[in-house]
Amino acid sequence: MMEGKLDYLRTRSSTGRKQQVKRSRMPRSERAKQFAPFSPLNGLNEALRLKELEHSSIDRVEMTEDRACVVNEKLSSLYPGEQVEVTFYSFGYYKTLKGVVSEINSRTRTLTVDDTEIHFKDLYDIKAR
Repeated sequence: MMEGKLDYLRTRSSTGRKQQVKRSRMPRSERAKQFAPFSPLNGLNEALRLKELEHSSIDRVEMTEDRACVVNEKLSSLYPGEQVEVTFYSFGYYKTLKGVVSEINSRTRTLTVDDTEIHFKDLYDIKAR
């Protein structure tokens, strides 16, 4: 179909008589906008994604004594302002975070990298960069 052609639309007037009305065709570029995606169930995709994550979570790996000593040694050599890459367990997943050490709190046994607070027991690996 070519743009700019006229279509004839048959309608009924208020008196009930049939009449023809001329109107121009919609350009192809505008036609696609009619068929934009529609989601009648708001939040369904997000809920399904969260449920999928829930089912794919993993258990925490039991830390060996040797591994604990290595992590402890690396932890004791850290200082605030140092660039690190930390692997830790959080809500069923192991996550890797790259950032700057903000605080090491031995009283609460937490390491803060950027704005993320990580408990010592959740640490799996630390790499100074």
